[in-house]
Amino acid sequence: MTLYRRGNVWWSRIEVHKRVYQFSTKTGNKNTARSVEATFRTEKLKGITGVEAPTLYNFSAQFINSLPGRVSKETYRFYICHWMSLLEFEPLAECRLDRIGSAVIEQFITWRRKSVSTVSVNHNLRTLRRALHRAVEWNLISKVPKITLLPNEHQREYVLSDKTVEQFAAKEKGLIGKLVPFLVDTGLRRREVTELTWDCVNFDERFVEIRKGKTKFARRKIPLTQRAEAILKNLPKCDERVFTRNGRRIDTNWISHAFLYARRRLKLPEEAVLHSTRHTFCTRLGKRGASAFDIQRLAGHSSITISQRYVHPSTDQLDAAIKLLD
Repeated sequence: MTLYRRGNVWWSRIEVHKRVYQFSTKTGNKNTARSVEATFRTEKLKGITGVEAPTLYNFSAQFINSLPGRVSKETYRFYICHWMSLLEFEPLAECRLDRIGSAVIEQFITWRRKSVSTVSVNHNLRTLRRALHRAVEWNLISKVPKITLLPNEHQREYVLSDKTVEQFAAKEKGLIGKLVPFLVDTGLRRREVTELTWDCVNFDERFVEIRKGKTKFARRKIPLTQRAEAILKNLPKCDERVFTRNGRRIDTNWISHAFLYARRRLKLPEEAVLHSTRHTFCTRLGKRGASAFDIQRLAGHSSITISQRYVHPSTDQLDAAIKLLD
């Protein structure tokens, strides 16, 4: 679809099923012109196919069946889980795809926030947005409505105290009791620790190497603390992967759920999530004088801006910095 101006009026040129339509939207407002253009396209599609857009519920099979082969198994499970949550809200499930707009989306958000976190609601919205983009590709609707994610999703500021980390190590006899102290001392992401292999562990020079990750900045070498080194040396080497459970590999879902169950047993607040181990790692570095650049390299942050929030220079540090100018 293409909008262009003639004088003070926006015109549209669109192609629907290989037929080109050119018309005036009769407005000088571009947003209104886009709406007129989308409505025209929807009507043309309906007239050509003779089929109205399906409801979200009736679209389920088409969307879900399109996922295998296009996404990973983990991503497939992600979409299935959050798609089911969308269908639980009847006003949205029974809404036609071409009528899903801000009103019904806001209703869903209000209903969903009563029982889950901001992160979960945003996962639902991402799934809905992905599905509607597919509907556009298949000419079931003309455009995707604006879906704005909730703010403050990544404000997970809980820091695990030294006492809490020691509780994990002492009271949690399973693998999670070793994983939590290791993550606090290395700052690894979930996927990084589950995919860590023994050939990436160097005991002679005391570091672990991340060779691939979330971004190119994730590739890094992390020096081992005495505790992290001791944990690794006491692990069985029954697989190329470092962390296994009963001889079997673990995945990111297992480690998240294991942390959740351990949190309940230790009676920690809900703010304590698996990401808290990584946040604790960065916070400890910042409090002990590490620069933002040090934290960025060790944590594998893609932007120095992310690392800067962990750095709070003391008066002594600032005085020492000024003395460098003398």
